[in-house]
Amino acid sequence: MAESIAHFAVKSIGLSRVNGRKPCTLLEAARHNLREIQAEQGATGHIDPTRTHCNSILHGPVSAAEVQAQAGALLDAVGIHADKLRRDHCQAIEAVFSLPQDAAIPDSAAYFAQCLAWLAGASALPVLSAVVHRDESAMHLHVLLLPLKDGAHVGSAPIDRAALKSLREDFFAKVAGPAGLQRSGAKVRGVVKQWAVAAVLQRCEALGLPTANGPLWPVMVGAITRDPTPAMLALSIDANTIRPSDKPPQNEPAPNPIGIASTPIGFQKEGAKHRTRACQKLCV
Repeated sequence: MAESIAHFAVKSIGLSRVNGRKPCTLLEAARHNLREIQAEQGATGHIDPTRTHCNSILHGPVSAAEVQAQAGALLDAVGIHADKLRRDHCQAIEAVFSLPQDAAIPDSAAYFAQCLAWLAGASALPVLSAVVHRDESAMHLHVLLLPLKDGAHVGSAPIDRAALKSLREDFFAKVAGPAGLQRSGAKVRGVVKQWAVAAVLQRCEALGLPTANGPLWPVMVGAITRDPTPAMLALSIDANTIRPSDKPPQNEPAPNPIGIASTPIGFQKEGAKHRTRACQKLCV
């Protein structure tokens, strides 16, 4: 039986395009998490609208506009006005905690509540919103934090490389490990390693790194090929997004990405979109 992996990812929310980031505002992130966009435009392929009512808000307002207003009020209270900050400033920090479908967690709600409590304490940043999604292939928790600490706007500093490494270690030691979950940063092997190498090289190509590094590029490719995990972390490549296809080659079983036995976030087995049998279990 495959080991259950504790997935923990963090990213900054803002209009910056540095390192190939996709611009996103706090309002847009909150609207997605609270399913306001889906209510207006319809659910995308990886969201099952028949299970959206199973989602739950662990913290924060019920509307994205209120989440944004709360962020503005907290900044105003310490004399920081969002319109005075850089246009591409970090508007929020978003953390995602995900569980594979076969994780032996008897109470997922309690687990996600523990993740939220840990993150609030470990980051020491105001929590704006926390929403559990149960309408996708893997249950996961979205947490939006305001980058405000000791009366100052700290931007993405709380998740720089050193800080993120410390957060990951602390999360595993205090939450994921005691829950019986394995590290999400475990070295990849087999076909999953091939997917990871391809994803990293594709991102590097998009960033123009082959040309920028000149004669050093073959050396970097060698290191990436031996172990793509550090590069995935450095480039913020989510392990749930590297699988190229849900359909395995003929007569070959589909492998499980990085030890996750179930379909990861963003991927869905053929014909599973409108299944409702899991909803009753997930709503518990």
